[in-house]
Amino acid sequence: MAPVLPWLRARPWVPAVLALLMLPPALLLNLGLLPLIADEPIRALVALELKLHGNFFVSTLQGEYYFNKPPLFNWLLLGFFRLFGSVEEWVIRLPTVLALLGMGASLYYFVSRRLGRMLGVAAALAFVTSGRMLFYDSFLGLIDTLHALVTYLGFMAVFELGARRRWAALFVVSYALTAVGFLLKGLPSLVFQGVALGVYFGLVDGHWRRLLSGAHALGLGVLLGLAGGYFAVYSHFHPLHDYLATLLDQSTQRTVAAHAWRESLAHLVKFPFDFISDFLPWTLLLLCLVRPGWRQVLRGRPFLRYNALLFVALTPVFWLSPGTIPRYLFVLTPLGFTVAVYFYQQFRAESRWPHRVLDTVLLTAMALVSLSLVAVPWIPAAAVQPGVAWKSGLGVLALAGCTLAFWYLPAQRLAWLGLFLLCMRVVFNWFVLPARLLTRDETPYRTAAIRVAQIAGSAPVYKLADTHVDNDEAFYITRGTGHIVYSSTSPLLPAAPAKNAFYLAEDRYLTGRRYRQYYEFVIDRGIRLHLVKFDQSDLFSSSNR
Repeated sequence: MAPVLPWLRARPWVPAVLALLMLPPALLLNLGLLPLIADEPIRALVALELKLHGNFFVSTLQGEYYFNKPPLFNWLLLGFFRLFGSVEEWVIRLPTVLALLGMGASLYYFVSRRLGRMLGVAAALAFVTSGRMLFYDSFLGLIDTLHALVTYLGFMAVFELGARRRWAALFVVSYALTAVGFLLKGLPSLVFQGVALGVYFGLVDGHWRRLLSGAHALGLGVLLGLAGGYFAVYSHFHPLHDYLATLLDQSTQRTVAAHAWRESLAHLVKFPFDFISDFLPWTLLLLCLVRPGWRQVLRGRPFLRYNALLFVALTPVFWLSPGTIPRYLFVLTPLGFTVAVYFYQQFRAESRWPHRVLDTVLLTAMALVSLSLVAVPWIPAAAVQPGVAWKSGLGVLALAGCTLAFWYLPAQRLAWLGLFLLCMRVVFNWFVLPARLLTRDETPYRTAAIRVAQIAGSAPVYKLADTHVDNDEAFYITRGTGHIVYSSTSPLLPAAPAKNAFYLAEDRYLTGRRYRQYYEFVIDRGIRLHLVKFDQSDLFSSSNR
């Protein structure tokens, strides 16, 4: 290691370049291996049904009206389906990967312009490699990463255009991005825009009267034109009342008003600890704020102050909402990471106790993780994976190399930490994702749903009455047959059920009926489903049993 150190010390860009090279295997390897989980089936199924029923403004889920989210993300997924000619899991998850890369690039661009390239690299790596993002959400096809990117661009538009005194552009661009965020996820984007404008004009720029200007009215007009235009078109197909009421409910159900006081109190106590643990190891850098004079530092750097104040102003939105889950905080973490990496790097040379403690904790954790990979070939779930010996050996070398660089090159520590975490993700892709495939409940559900679609072929598969079918099974059946899984009693069923249709029915609906069974399987909550065909006279005469 010693001969390499002077070379690396003279080239601080090396870990950043290595991190760029590591991003494709870290983010793409085994991306489509696991079945759809969490809210992924909802996003994918709504998009697929838009394509099948042909009305791109009215969303449905299993053939019923879907009001929880506006359709922009579904339109994006449809574009990816068409671009790649596939509806496989990796296509559904690719927008998340691209949004994550976009967020990293945006953080690098804005932070490096104001605070320097080294800090731009550190801030970008902090977001991309934070624990919750790197080892969970980065391989899920959900809205939140893209929504965080759009929201962050809106925050930066407010600051950058305000710094240039381009007031009309500030309001037009930030409200246009707010409209995009609204069409992705609904009302939270309006809250974020309001907080950002309040922080900038009230605490950074100091001229709050600009909020009463014609330029602000112009920006509001852009928001109303873009978001209102969609709803104006939607109103031609279906009344707006249920849609708007659901969007409001989706936003308020996370707040204190919708939860018991004990649950709210528990969330208030747990939130700081959950936030730190969910986004390790980078949230530990906030320890570097424990130093005298940090307020003076913020006063002297408007960009840093804006990020810090916006972080503080937005935190209560989540802290006071018991329904908050980690991925909602993606709009918050870039702001906190920007401040944290600055204080870590700027005052590293002072070697105050927070830095010493933090470096010791990080170095110890990196060393232990590196050593632990030696045991991988003896772990049963990993030992069956092909190439376990060379993969674990390569992982040990890569992680150990990053650990040694972290130790010997203190000026580059944050970049080597980010590279270490990306190497960890590659090892995770090699061993953990295949092991999860064998143990996740969704794996047999996917297998069963694909089998249903194979049996049905091009024939539709309907749910009999209110038979329960989860969204993941419905997605795989819809993808395989090319037909929406309607309920047989749905008012949106486009016509009388086809004569060759198959039905999924629970046990309770089969008593006393004449049918032929083709397949049987069990889904979540132990519900047993039967794939059957009925005698047509029996089906229609007994449809309400």
